Amino acid sequence: MNNQTRIHGIDALRAVAMLLGVLLHATIAYRVMPKKNWVHDDGFTNWIFDFTYFFIHSFRMPLFFIIAGYFCRLLFKRVGEKEFIRRRWVRVGIPFVIGMLIIVPMATIPYSIYNYYHIQHLPLNTAILKSLFKIPGTSGVGHLWFLYDLMMFYVVTVILMRMKKYAVFEKYAEKVIRWWKTRSFDAIYWPFILSIPVWMILFREKELFVLSDPLIIPRHVSYIVFYGYFFALGWLIHVRPDVFNLLIKNFKMLLSIGLLIVIGLFYAQWTNLQNKSYGVLLMLKMLAAFQVVFLSLGFIGFFLRYFNLESRFWKYISDASYWIYLIHLGFVIGLQTVFLNSSVPGWLRFPIALIIPTIISLVTYQWFVRYTIIGKVLHGERKKVNH
Repeated sequence: MNNQTRIHGIDALRAVAMLLGVLLHATIAYRVMPKKNWVHDDGFTNWIFDFTYFFIHSFRMPLFFIIAGYFCRLLFKRVGEKEFIRRRWVRVGIPFVIGMLIIVPMATIPYSIYNYYHIQHLPLNTAILKSLFKIPGTSGVGHLWFLYDLMMFYVVTVILMRMKKYAVFEKYAEKVIRWWKTRSFDAIYWPFILSIPVWMILFREKELFVLSDPLIIPRHVSYIVFYGYFFALGWLIHVRPDVFNLLIKNFKMLLSIGLLIVIGLFYAQWTNLQNKSYGVLLMLKMLAAFQVVFLSLGFIGFFLRYFNLESRFWKYISDASYWIYLIHLGFVIGLQTVFLNSSVPGWLRFPIALIIPTIISLVTYQWFVRYTIIGKVLHGERKKVNH
């Protein structure tokens, strides 16, 4: 597979990874096991939402960072450092800064109302007023943490590429690349080897999987290392485009193993098996590392196999997915909060909390984003087609 041609399967996969974030957030309020600092609807919960969250969370962001690392090297090699910095600032930096000023503060309002009204039992008018006054003091990067991490990785990329100009660093960099290029990835053990660094990162974590760190000054360096590893893996995959062909060939095996591990690990977490002994915890973390790598690589192979044809539908969804993810959160949490103690049937709450924010995001994208300066920033200029 040629690195220089557009890979439509990866575009589709990147869009799906973004949209899965909306689905993930829509499930949280309806899990049996509450998530800290999130709305929890005691009126309607089901283990299916726990499993859905567990499944998506285990691979979505590692997969996203593999794709980001792949496109990072592709762009850097194609346009050079100066243009790379300009384009990444436009696509990632500007949305992050504007998002921090507008989107993140607005997304916190529904949760603040939930906290003041449903948890602290303040009058509704007081809860709304306090939530509005809290906006200027909103801290953290919220659901835009992945853009924050991406900017860190881009800075490190530029630094390392500059260091490569020095002979002493170029020597070792070339050794690494040469070693990587001469490996044969046909062997079944390679996904297991790629999982070892993941297990080492998870080794000291309390949870089976790495969470997100939304703080301006990250408290969990291990989280950055974790996602940085997958970003670097994406960079290395661009060095070896033949890896894609191997993933296409083996995606059924990769996904099958990954899904079996998902079921086993979910049962282990549901029954609190990880707290039985330290040895059991280490074994489960190793399985978690396998799950992340196998599912991430398996889904890349799956999308390259079945979605690697040019499609106007997937092109549109790929363009829209960035905007959808940026603005969905406030609507999702808002609906989840409104449904608490309401007459809305429990079985309707989740689909409404998922579908309505998606529709709002798509409509606002089409009317106010796609053909405007906002769309030009997010995905480049798009011209209307007159029929």
